[in-house]
Amino acid sequence: MRTSQRAARGGTAHMTMETGMPRELKTEQELLELVVKALDADPVTAGWIPTGLHETVEDEDGCNWDISHLHRDRKDADVREVASTAAAGIINELRGRYNLR
Repeated sequence: MRTSQRAARGGTAHMTMETGMPRELKTEQELLELVVKALDADPVTAGWIPTGLHETVEDEDGCNWDISHLHRDRKDADVREVASTAAAGIINELRGRYNLR
């Protein structure tokens, strides 16, 4: 079965560059849930929520989604930069494992 056929059926479509493992395809809602759960698991990023996920043109690693902004109810400007840096690592790890269906 061709990669595009697997992708159309909800299978994996891309291989990650680092591991050669297939990327798992997820819906937008599933990806958002994964991101929120991963952010909440880290004390530095707990409570930060992505404002949305957007589909992108596949990058050089084959990822087709990204999150551009995080929100938190409290206005902790002094911790935003630290949390954003930590969140970027968490989100990029997920981007390496999953693609938007």
